[in-house]
Amino acid sequence: MAELPPDSGAPVSAKDNPYATVYLERIPFRFPSGMTWELLMQRLQSMQWCASIVGGHGRGKTTLLEQLLPRLKQQGFDPRTFVLRTESTNAEKDVLTEQLRAVEKPGLIVLDGAEQLSTARWLGVRSAASKAAGFLITVHRTSRLPVVLNLESNVSLLKSLVEELTGGSLPAGEAHAIFQRHYGNLRDCFRELYDRYAG
Repeated sequence: MAELPPDSGAPVSAKDNPYATVYLERIPFRFPSGMTWELLMQRLQSMQWCASIVGGHGRGKTTLLEQLLPRLKQQGFDPRTFVLRTESTNAEKDVLTEQLRAVEKPGLIVLDGAEQLSTARWLGVRSAASKAAGFLITVHRTSRLPVVLNLESNVSLLKSLVEELTGGSLPAGEAHAIFQRHYGNLRDCFRELYDRYAG
């Protein structure tokens, strides 16, 4: 099967590993059924460019944002990306509020990881973003801003991405086992496949 390297006994370099980040980043974002880039942009416009993208860990939120940025530029916006992670400190969150106050039209705020903000901090951040041309966020659950897209993962999507990356398929039942092992987190699924391929 193409997902495993040749049994040469030699380590597989990152550039030869089909699950390396550089190859994952080249895959066009896979929308849920019925959604397209054109429809997404139409929805964002109707929501005045203030919306949330919802999904759990490893469902593709960050990938979607990265591929959305050039399309926002085509609309005349100057997207400014900010990222919060689990390890982000309170000091970093305080700085974020100050940074957002400086964003004015045509600047459009893109905040990845808004679930890291408490309700009190969120209110301050939302107020600080008031001069921007728009405010797009990613969160794990529905809240705070209207939802433009809710992302889910499934075994069929994992299989399809593996085929695109490798030109082959996983052994029968393996995609389901990996998917279940990582609770649908595709990022973690690909980390396991990367390590397996690397031997």
